[in-house]
Amino acid sequence: MYGLRQEVIPADGVEHSTFLVLTPSNKLASTSRKVIGNLVLARSNVLRVFEMVEEPAPLPSLAQVEEQTRGDLVRKGTEAVEGEVEMDAQGEGFVNMAQVKHIPEGISISQSTIVQLYFLREHRLHGIITGLERVQTISSAEDGLDRLLISFCDAKISLMEWAVDQADLVTVSIHTYERAPQIMSLTAPSWRGRLRTDSEFRCAGLLLPKDAIAILPFQTQAELEIMEQEQASQREVPYAPSFILDLTEIDTKIRNVIDVVFVPGFNNPTIAVAYQTTQTWAGRLNEFKDTSSLCVITLDLVTRSYPVIAQVDHLPHDVLYLVPCPSSLGGVMAITSNAILHIDQASKVVGIAVNGWANRVTAHQLPLGTDQKGDPFCLALEGSQMVFVDDSSIILFLADGDIRNVKIHLEGRSISKLELTDPVAYSTLPSTVTTWESKYLFVGSTGGPSMLLKAVQVEKLVEKVDEPAPVEDDMELDEDIYGDIATQPAASGTNGPTIEKTIVLQLSVCDTIPGNGSISDMTFGIDYQDETLVPELVACTGVGEHGGLTRFTKHLPTRTIKKLPVVGGSQGIWSISVKNVSRSVSSVAVGGQPLDNILITSDSRPTPGISKIMKRNHSGEIQILSRSPGITIAVGSFFQNECFVQVMTNVIRIMEPNGNERELIKDLDDSNKALPKIRSAQVSDPHVLIVREDNSVSLFVGDMMSKSVKKVSTSLPPCRSATFFNDKSGLFGLPLHDNPEFDQSQLEDVLDSDRGTIWVILHLINGQLQIRSLPQLSVAYATNELVNLSQVMIHSADPPHEDAASSEIEQFCLATLGQGSSITPYLLALTSTSWFVAYRIVPSYDQLDSGQPTGSPLPIKFVKVLTKSLGPAALASNGQRRLIPFEIEHEDRALSGVFCTGYTPFWFVAPRLHGPKYYPALSNMVYSFCASSLFGSRSDFMIFSESGPSLVRWAEDIQIGMDLPYRHIHVGRQYTSILFDPTSKHILAVSTQKAKFSNFDDEGKPTWIVDGPGISDPQCESSSLELISPDTWSAVDGYEFAQNEFVNTAKSVSLETLSTEKGQKDYVAVGTTIYRGEDLAVKGATYIFEVIEVVPEPDSPKRRYKLRLLCRDEAKGPVSAVCGINGYLVSSMGQKLYVRAFELDERLVGVAFLDVGLYVTSLTTLKNLLLIGDEVKSVWFVAFQEDPFKLQILSKDPRPCSVTHVNFFFGDNRDLSFITADQDGILRMYDFDPLEPQSTGGQRLLCRTEFDTHSELKAMLTVARRPPDLEDIADDEVTEETREPQSLLICASSDGAISIISPTDAIAFKRLSLLQGQLMRNVQHAAGLNPKGFRTVRNDTVSKPLSKGLLDGLLLSAFVQLSIRRQIEMTRQIGTDREVVLSDMLALDELW
Repeated sequence: MYGLRQEVIPADGVEHSTFLVLTPSNKLASTSRKVIGNLVLARSNVLRVFEMVEEPAPLPSLAQVEEQTRGDLVRKGTEAVEGEVEMDAQGEGFVNMAQVKHIPEGISISQSTIVQLYFLREHRLHGIITGLERVQTISSAEDGLDRLLISFCDAKISLMEWAVDQADLVTVSIHTYERAPQIMSLTAPSWRGRLRTDSEFRCAGLLLPKDAIAILPFQTQAELEIMEQEQASQREVPYAPSFILDLTEIDTKIRNVIDVVFVPGFNNPTIAVAYQTTQTWAGRLNEFKDTSSLCVITLDLVTRSYPVIAQVDHLPHDVLYLVPCPSSLGGVMAITSNAILHIDQASKVVGIAVNGWANRVTAHQLPLGTDQKGDPFCLALEGSQMVFVDDSSIILFLADGDIRNVKIHLEGRSISKLELTDPVAYSTLPSTVTTWESKYLFVGSTGGPSMLLKAVQVEKLVEKVDEPAPVEDDMELDEDIYGDIATQPAASGTNGPTIEKTIVLQLSVCDTIPGNGSISDMTFGIDYQDETLVPELVACTGVGEHGGLTRFTKHLPTRTIKKLPVVGGSQGIWSISVKNVSRSVSSVAVGGQPLDNILITSDSRPTPGISKIMKRNHSGEIQILSRSPGITIAVGSFFQNECFVQVMTNVIRIMEPNGNERELIKDLDDSNKALPKIRSAQVSDPHVLIVREDNSVSLFVGDMMSKSVKKVSTSLPPCRSATFFNDKSGLFGLPLHDNPEFDQSQLEDVLDSDRGTIWVILHLINGQLQIRSLPQLSVAYATNELVNLSQVMIHSADPPHEDAASSEIEQFCLATLGQGSSITPYLLALTSTSWFVAYRIVPSYDQLDSGQPTGSPLPIKFVKVLTKSLGPAALASNGQRRLIPFEIEHEDRALSGVFCTGYTPFWFVAPRLHGPKYYPALSNMVYSFCASSLFGSRSDFMIFSESGPSLVRWAEDIQIGMDLPYRHIHVGRQYTSILFDPTSKHILAVSTQKAKFSNFDDEGKPTWIVDGPGISDPQCESSSLELISPDTWSAVDGYEFAQNEFVNTAKSVSLETLSTEKGQKDYVAVGTTIYRGEDLAVKGATYIFEVIEVVPEPDSPKRRYKLRLLCRDEAKGPVSAVCGINGYLVSSMGQKLYVRAFELDERLVGVAFLDVGLYVTSLTTLKNLLLIGDEVKSVWFVAFQEDPFKLQILSKDPRPCSVTHVNFFFGDNRDLSFITADQDGILRMYDFDPLEPQSTGGQRLLCRTEFDTHSELKAMLTVARRPPDLEDIADDEVTEETREPQSLLICASSDGAISIISPTDAIAFKRLSLLQGQLMRNVQHAAGLNPKGFRTVRNDTVSKPLSKGLLDGLLLSAFVQLSIRRQIEMTRQIGTDREVVLSDMLALDELW
């Protein structure tokens, strides 16, 4: 059996980050927008690049200004008059000049700036990223740009830079150490390399196993100057040969390396190595204590000598990581679990304990830190992050989100004391912290959102008081964060309070990147969308305080506001705003923009069609103003919204706001003969552009003075389609100040402050794409690569290719997409083969650098960013699909996007913090669409779908940005298990929290109590089962387990009962572990719950449900897995597996048992078949019989393997396989074939495929799948011969990724497998990585890797990103056609 594994949602969160100047965006001259740097983020195999942009802050409304002014407390007699705003020192008080009618004389208004992140690029690499670093090479002196250094889990380092010609990251070099002896003989699979770089960019180091470091030296300018002439060829290489440094050869004591950092301030690169010669743990501290050491080594890269310049022994055994200090301070900071230490060049150790355990686990007597009240700290530094903002400012981020300052007390130039402050604020859970120019900090998190902070030091004079004021622990994230860094006494009078000058560190949140974090479990629920049941995937996401539930939907959910049967509009709907209309309702929305007041629709019936002009009447209903025969092609406001233009198949009508016709322009030639019918048109005041059925194009221009419209004599070539483009981003206006041909003074008739510059976009019949300026209609840009769908399209004056006549481009649209002030032009195209392609328009920096001579093209280029399949059903609606831009208000900000009509309609948006996203619409067929504010909201749409015309709106709580629309429910606690109860349609979730653990003796007395300051009680996990309502998504009932009891598994099972007519009923089975301390073995219990309906409240007609406990069965061991089989409950207890009946709905009675492996992790049933996954004994295939009751082992895997999940996998031709996942993220596919000799009569399961995902799976769900060839067949026409069971496996990973494993037929698998081999060899992969090695699993029991059986969807996705020419060449090499391969990929591109 064969399958395809593809990611639906990539890894979420941030694990690694770095600031650098990567792109030349700062070269663009802009008075309002400045790019100050780039931020690169990584999690698992996902690499994202952002721009840090400093721009004007959004202006507040008049109401907000007045509210702020009136809220300020001022002295009597000095109150501000209406409209006046008091300005602060930083100029952060400002008003919207366009919204304030009168500003008092003498009041100055200044506008502050903010720093925000803007998404630039994303790559999904064929490798797990373990480190990011900023470096500078010899080329950095020429272009002023930094380079990016990336390390991977398989001991590889890639050097990447930004390529201007491709507008993307390209690989400079890759350095691999996977065949080094330290890697080949690797016995520690948990090893993860740490990447470090020298502060002066002289070399980089990657920590390897076996106490070794891979050193990558970089060429410096000094080395190039002394290089001989015969070595001139090496001058172009930015690096010197790398080598592996074995630390044990420097000092035999260096073993078990903990961390390595580069120490600044030395002439040669110098590293500090923390290691532990003799390993120990808390239970052996009486014999081995303070076993860690620190060694400082200088690297002489020329002579290859490595002298040790400092050595410090007897450091605490629990050193976690090192932080290098600035050269002005010297030394390193060593962070342990219980203390913070500073070690200088003279081996002097100064530190502070953060809890009472520190002085018990080390011989160093460290002062115990206290808070402002004098109470000792009781903190834990595991999972913390420390960073130097500048030479004297240290910020400590704890694992629970607390932000604290570390004060440095100096005696001369040496540190004499460290002081830890109280928490100054609460932030996200840190996984990485990086700084930029001592001003900005980025805090990345794998368990929640990530934040960009701004740090500013300000001197303030404060009055010294006896008792310090307490600090609030629950500060909001958007508040400023203050903390004292250093205190210097200031001169003060003798008669008065003591005044001190304090340096205050002010932190403010600049931007936040949302993140759901890791996924613990998931299940399918039901959502009601427009009275339709829609499945949704509900996942347990987040960690700790950021925990909650996330609901993923297949379609972008919408809500129908009202039905509009009188509107019609099967051929088109347009909603516009014009002046001089009697308005019965408010016509101005919040923000000052006018609302729509005219609605135009067009229908094909009755023949020859009918068009209607409508408005809203006094009662808010639709009133028809006029009707006219014929079909409307395009509509747009005209003459500065005084009237509107209605383009029909053979005429252009100028219409009054009341529906009367002002002027009629017939589409005639010079001899007054009728021209072919108008096929498409677009209106952009004061221009009308039409394309006829014979591909001829005409331009009509309106005269504002005479209020008339005339045809412009143009010689435009024949076109497939033509459109206007209003450039609001200013990207097309870059050459206007240098190029007389596109001088703005000649465009004043077509410029508008709201729309920007207007351009004409033509798609010629020869396949060429042209951009022409107005009003001259001269060619400003032309490219022939659209027909080929090339990766990058640049200006070319060459004639089109010979194959241009066979262009697949069916529809195209040039639109500005974005959110708020973040807008970017995109070119979108639909192909006749049912593919959607998106290009992002970016500046062409090479043209800007070289200058723009007269007549030069626009300095832009088109970069392909997305290629998406529309599915096989979309092939039937090629002629009905249209790309329609829209702009709405979403989350109080303007959002621009594009909607595609026809079969399989979809939305296309580009959020600021994410790349462009494609979301399918809820309807199967949409005939017409428009955004409309006719009913008072700028968030409404009018859609004519298969259910008729209606007014719809996006779901209020929907969030866009991920590859699937989602809704996040923040609860503030972490969920570990989740299930769906089919009877009540409710969700049940298991939450977990930390609880105090106490152990008692036989007399009931605690065996241990807190016996010192800064000592805390031990903690354990405690669980609760919550019943969550699907209406409010809040807990309506629950059950709390014991304080030392946590839930291992929870499932919805169907058990036999006498209380129903069917004889079975759905229950909730829960398996738990009862922790009793280290000296006693754990116990467990099995719970049976029922969701029952209770009497609702008198004032609420809604049905109410409660959770009722029916049975609790205690076990001698942990109950790790449960499931149901034929009405019986299957549960594991230690090394036993029990099948029990639920007798009389009150107790469990055993009917069968089986001795299994060491620890059962997964149970999955299918009828009377059972799959058992074990932590050590891999997978077992078992059958259950009822007469007599017996569990019969059919087959099992003889190899030891740690299986965490196991499931059945169905394909075509009644194929059946088993798929397992282990704790390392390796997928294995097993076959049960008694006829195979290797199976020894079926007793052994045959492992056919091994596939490495590099991330542990947390959940695996089975979803029924209908074969693609039966999608268009009615259910009553499907026979038993054609109905074949197939399934999809939906997998959730610990890094937040969601993937799908779908079955593939043998013929398509062979084609795609050959294509996969071609892609491995003939495509340049990002970072120079090897896709085959990324998925290959090392298996010493077979002669060659078991890599055939599962296709890699990530690798196959590279095929659709290639140009058409390369796709044809690649498919020809494997003996097939491009159309056949695309058809295979269309059939596999599906969700649940």
